Amino acid sequence: MKTLQYIFFVISIHNVELYLIKNQNKPICANCKFFIPNKNECTIFGEIDTITGKYSYENAGTVRNDEEKCGEYAIFFKTNYFKSVTIPYYFVLEHFLIVGYCFLPFILYAFLYYILHI
Repeated sequence: MKTLQYIFFVISIHNVELYLIKNQNKPICANCKFFIPNKNECTIFGEIDTITGKYSYENAGTVRNDEEKCGEYAIFFKTNYFKSVTIPYYFVLEHFLIVGYCFLPFILYAFLYYILHI
């Protein structure tokens, strides 16, 4: 009998927790294909510097709070199906010197092996 009470208690607590979470049905910027993870920026809203050619994007939080842009319900949201590729890409892009020097001996070895065995 006590086990039945515990099961009922756990089920009722689980249902209450779902109602306490806000914004659980809204899209998350981190899952969008336009989101740059290491800078927290959105690639839809930005501009290019005409002199240097560099892109500058708006902060994702600012874009989500502005109803004229993406807004609270993320009207420009598109699912990033290649998240396992884009996150390491931006990591390597930001930490190129650290990652590049760690793998430099392996890259040189592979290159020399390829050249010598042609």
